[in-house]
Amino acid sequence: MILYFSATGNGKYIAEQIAAETDDKAISIVDCIREGKYLFKDEKILGIITPTYFWRLPRIVTEFLEKFTIENCKYTFLLASYGTSTGQLVAMAREILKRKGQKFDAYYSVIMPDTWTPIFNLSNKERVERWLNKGKAQLKTVIENIKLKRCGDFTKKKLPKFVAALPSAFMYATERKTKNLSVNKDLCIGCKLCEKKCPVGAIIMEGEHPVWKDEECEMCLGCLHRCPKFAISYGSGRSNKHGQYKNPYTKI
Repeated sequence: MILYFSATGNGKYIAEQIAAETDDKAISIVDCIREGKYLFKDEKILGIITPTYFWRLPRIVTEFLEKFTIENCKYTFLLASYGTSTGQLVAMAREILKRKGQKFDAYYSVIMPDTWTPIFNLSNKERVERWLNKGKAQLKTVIENIKLKRCGDFTKKKLPKFVAALPSAFMYATERKTKNLSVNKDLCIGCKLCEKKCPVGAIIMEGEHPVWKDEECEMCLGCLHRCPKFAISYGSGRSNKHGQYKNPYTKI
């Protein structure tokens, strides 16, 4: 079983590729949380696919792992997708499981387009395609290692704790504030897609337009990237200039 968290499709694509090559199935972590499913037993392969947010685990994956239990699974792994660095993500995941007397057999990483468009410009399609091709090559190697059930830490682009810990904690806490998100009511068509797809239910519709009802959210930017009219923006407007992104090889 391959479990994934994905806002724009990168993690879902990775999970689907691994599942197809190992005759397994890909399941959303969000669905597991909604169903209260945290115990996984007797799986031939059990994998977690997570994006890297601000050099760390996303909050939703952190909370999932804190309740997550493995029983009699033959091979387990965690894979981090990343844009620039996996930071301290692996160290965080390892520590969470260690406190519960558990561990993953292997850790992997795959580069993917970084969807944090307040900084990263994804409007250049050729650049995005090069990013994707590099990720596909890395994923091919990862899948070969999973089939061989290799054990160990194979992640790339990690950062020392003293470099990543404080900035990642401060930045993630600050950037998760939903006051940074806004909707252009002239563009919004009231389709409710953002409300329906928000992984933490932070969006409700008031009249014909979305409102972020929580002070904080996951800040996955799924609402921004999925909006059919590109009506949602983050911050001062740089995100509007940097485009939208959904992984072209899966449906999200």
